Amino acid sequence: MDALRGLALVGILAVNLAHFAGVGMYGVLHGSPPDYTLGRAVLAFFFSGKFYTIFAILFGLGLALQYRRLGEGPAALARLRRRLGWLLGLGALHGVFLFEGDILGTYALVGLFALRYLGRAVQPGQIARFLLVGYALWWGFSTLLHEKIPPPGHLEVYLQGSFWEVSRVRLETWLFNTPLASLLFGAELVGLFLLGFYLAPRWQTLGPRTLWGVVGLGLLVGLPVNLYNAALPDLQPLRGLGGLAFALAYMALFRLLWPRLGFMQTLALAGRMPLSNYLLQSLAMSLLFYGYGLGLYGQVSPLGFPFIALGFVALQVGLSRAWLARFAQGPLEWLWRRFTYRS
Repeated sequence: MDALRGLALVGILAVNLAHFAGVGMYGVLHGSPPDYTLGRAVLAFFFSGKFYTIFAILFGLGLALQYRRLGEGPAALARLRRRLGWLLGLGALHGVFLFEGDILGTYALVGLFALRYLGRAVQPGQIARFLLVGYALWWGFSTLLHEKIPPPGHLEVYLQGSFWEVSRVRLETWLFNTPLASLLFGAELVGLFLLGFYLAPRWQTLGPRTLWGVVGLGLLVGLPVNLYNAALPDLQPLRGLGGLAFALAYMALFRLLWPRLGFMQTLALAGRMPLSNYLLQSLAMSLLFYGYGLGLYGQVSPLGFPFIALGFVALQVGLSRAWLARFAQGPLEWLWRRFTYRS
């Protein structure tokens, strides 16, 4: 699971770079050259919707394992609510001071709702219903409302503004995006969290035949759906379905191959402190792209995002190795644990 979280850090950063690097601004400044169009298609096909799906499934799986470890019952739920409340506060700080596309606050709000299903026998039909509602909401939003939403008016602030000017814009964006994302993605995220609950007691017992079946089904569904999404990178009306299909295929393939590939095992170092590494990504990329840093906003083609993400996570693997040689947890994981257990 830690190695899979490390892999998810690569994919999440590749997608988040579209926000940090201002791909819309790049298109304006450079006239949308072929590598820009190709880069957006590559992101839509391989990355968009896939890795937040993996992280959401692992988030739900982790909640279920923690609930069992805490002894279940009302006391365990109270601690998990406190844990999610801390995550909501951290998400607010992250969204205002580092990255306006914060997902931690949304995970916390939706997670508080999903806790009611802990301790119950989650059925595949429940998971499917939440996912279908979520996919329908996204399809309606992307196809019916997309043209009615005005383009962002803060590109110049990100390009030239001071830290406090950018933070003011990030505050406005976070206050708008977090409730909207909780409504728009809430049903889908609940479905993914429930899928994590469902997998928690089964994760260690999945055999090769089952895993290869998941890979085959994921590719069978995901290839045509993601090709369609790649042709419409601004809309991606079937992003949720394509994301789930490829996410499950990625997870199953990773589970099958990672014991044989040493470099994939090293991702577990970054995955042991995912929260710290996620925020470190935001800190580094905001300094790299925004005007109060190196000011590369609007200057980098999305075709390079996967390579930037892979290189930076490789650096984080080294930093995580050095940190974990001295400490048992990442710094934010340690704070999160102290707040949860009040000791």
